[in-house]
Amino acid sequence: MEDISIKESPTTPEVYLNFEKSEFEIKGVSIPEDTEEFYAPILEAIETYMRDERPEKIQMAFKLIYVNTSTSAVLGKIIKTLESGDDPNLQINIQWYYEQEDEDMKDLGEDFNSFSDIKFEMIPCEEII
Repeated sequence: MEDISIKESPTTPEVYLNFEKSEFEIKGVSIPEDTEEFYAPILEAIETYMRDERPEKIQMAFKLIYVNTSTSAVLGKIIKTLESGDDPNLQINIQWYYEQEDEDMKDLGEDFNSFSDIKFEMIPCEEII
């Protein structure tokens, strides 16, 4: 599969999906005008990867500064898609970075963690860069 790299804008995050290394990252602010349109190719690529490539290990990093409600819903879909792998030996590591003072982003990561079968690594940092 071909990697996906999307540069961030004032309303959309930087997205990097490296399928060869099974390393994915979404970073920045996510308040797109049309959330479904922005995330559709990303979600589709992850679904295809999970179905066709059957990876053994996936590293997913969320480094979000701010998200709107519709982005939260799509992030939930991404996490559920990662969980959909039918290989019992599949190792998924989700890292949820949040700024130390940002309780909202910390809570969002903890909420996703509580609804997911995947163990999140919660990582406080001074600043998302």
